[in-house]
Amino acid sequence: MPHWPYVQAVDDALTARGIPPGTVRGGHHGLERGITCYITLAWDVSRTSGRGGIRLDWEERQGWYYALTALNAFDVLLYTVVTALRTPVADPERVADVAEELVRFRRLPDVEYREEWEGAREVRAAANDFRRGHLGLGPLRLPQDGADSEETAGNGVRLTIDTQADTYDQAAAALRAAYGRDAKA
Repeated sequence: MPHWPYVQAVDDALTARGIPPGTVRGGHHGLERGITCYITLAWDVSRTSGRGGIRLDWEERQGWYYALTALNAFDVLLYTVVTALRTPVADPERVADVAEELVRFRRLPDVEYREEWEGAREVRAAANDFRRGHLGLGPLRLPQDGADSEETAGNGVRLTIDTQADTYDQAAAALRAAYGRDAKA
């Protein structure tokens, strides 16, 4: 999983606070959802203040959401965005701040955290390469220090796909052709 370093960093921060989740799950959605990465962290009633469970969900492009659950973890009482975390790849210590408040008091902290995790750029690049691999395309290189490398400077592809007329297979074939990849059978 391309976002595994982020999963580990968040889990380590939670464990250091003494609130390790009972469930840690990382994965990716299918093509219908853009092959985006996700994390699910769950605390059942035995790990919380005793009135129900807590679940934190992370979506690569959307950031963090939380759910307050009943005694049965499948009964979701509330599911909404974590407004305290203002960046999609929030610093794991700030995620732990939010999780601690939710687990101990079932509420969000009354602050806003805007700190992005130091490894966010690498995780985004790995996730993009992961998606490209699923489409049969090669990886992109990260520009060093924010500057374009010789291999990527000025190189780009503009591609228009008509979502009304083109099929998925036609769109994928056009992408492969634009990047010089052989068509898949």
